[in-house]
Amino acid sequence: MDAIKYDEIKLAYSVYWMIKNGIVQRNHTASGVNWDLVNHEEVAALIEKNELGLQPIKLYTIPISKTKHFLVFAKNEQDAKGHCLNELKRIAPKVIDITDKINKSFWFPERNQYLSLRELREETIVFPATAMIYEK
Repeated sequence: MDAIKYDEIKLAYSVYWMIKNGIVQRNHTASGVNWDLVNHEEVAALIEKNELGLQPIKLYTIPISKTKHFLVFAKNEQDAKGHCLNELKRIAPKVIDITDKINKSFWFPERNQYLSLRELREETIVFPATAMIYEK
């Protein structure tokens, strides 16, 4: 299901809610779905309960100087802070969720190619993990 693969949690839960309530069948296509029928309050409750067991890995940035940021893949802010302490031996002064920037691509000279942070996350096996140190 693409909604889960691409971290579209609300979409994934909306589809789940529609299936659960008999509004759509598993073989329906998105173009044939009336999205106005979704009960957003019930979907929010499903997300809160984490009924599908989705724990998306988010992207966090931790400023480490005026021009450098430590980018971390982690389940939550606490894991990102702990990873910063383990890797950089310093307490994270600030942790910012930048998951909305996960499609941004960077040049990786050791691979001689551009990779998006999403692609990098998909290659990562253990979390939390360092994505990169980014210099502005």
